[in-house]
Amino acid sequence: MSLHTPSLTAARRASEPPTLPFSRRRLLPATALALAGSLAGVLTIRAVAVASTSDTSRFSPLAPGSVISLTVLGVLLAAATCLWLNRVSARPVASFRSVAVAALALSLVPDLIVWLARPFPQTRAATVLPLMAMHVLVAAICLVVLPRLGRVDTEV
Repeated sequence: MSLHTPSLTAARRASEPPTLPFSRRRLLPATALALAGSLAGVLTIRAVAVASTSDTSRFSPLAPGSVISLTVLGVLLAAATCLWLNRVSARPVASFRSVAVAALALSLVPDLIVWLARPFPQTRAATVLPLMAMHVLVAAICLVVLPRLGRVDTEV
């Protein structure tokens, strides 16, 4: 049960400033910046994990190709989601934030399954927690960079 009547909620929404959508022109450099920052961050996390853990060579999720390709895919999907939300949402930036947080939570599930099922050699906390940290890092970068630099009202 809501404490707000529908008319009060509608009136509040009408008084709020409209959320401007993402700009295709601004989203491209914002995506490039998010991708560069994400790649630098995940490769740093990977380097620390590999240096501090013995024999991670058989743990394929930490392989450079896997880390790089999945990071690129994640950032590009985030940018595509921004454009999709422009078409389907009255508040695309706010919707993007909600979708990104939900996607982050869902992205951690496979890592937890890997940790529990141990399908790879060398599966342990020291190899799975860095993967989870990579997900959080990429999501945080996308949550900050894409809405801030990719919106119509952004001044460059």
